[in-house]
Amino acid sequence: MFSTNRLIRSAGLSSLAVLALMTPALARQWNPDSRGAAVEYTQIIHTKGPGQVVFVWWVVPEIFAGAPNGQSIQDAISRYVVIGIADGRARGPGAPMTFTPVPDLKITDAGGRQLSPLAANATPPEMTQTITSLQGLARQNLGPVGQGMRWFVFDGSMIHSCQPGKLSVPYGGETYSYDTPIPGCAKP
Repeated sequence: MFSTNRLIRSAGLSSLAVLALMTPALARQWNPDSRGAAVEYTQIIHTKGPGQVVFVWWVVPEIFAGAPNGQSIQDAISRYVVIGIADGRARGPGAPMTFTPVPDLKITDAGGRQLSPLAANATPPEMTQTITSLQGLARQNLGPVGQGMRWFVFDGSMIHSCQPGKLSVPYGGETYSYDTPIPGCAKP
């Protein structure tokens, strides 16, 4: 358990630290390693208007590649689709950020088939622990945006980050999408 939390914290801290340091004029990484490429591709930041930001993150196994004891986390996440989403608004300089409650998501694969969400009471203990750790990391490293993050776990049998396909996440009048295989997957 300790090594799992440590692994998640290590991987999450580095990816979230990079995100936290980003400015509105985002710069691309030069020659990122596979883990960096996966993190960069799976985190979407959408500035929708003055003071409003939507943050969508598909947590994929490749984020944990090369991390100590990362194989157990990769194995757990590879069986599911884990999405974190926050919709925040800044009310003014120095004012606390407010968040729109994120309703249940209905995500689809390349064929338009809806992925089945896991009910909170049906989520395996290792995924519940992973989500708890991810939430803690988001709060710690993303500040206000991390406070408003809501996590979703879906059956991952229809989509995998390193196999051909597509994942679509409709939210707030937009459809955020990921083409797979994502950057960072091992080359055949």
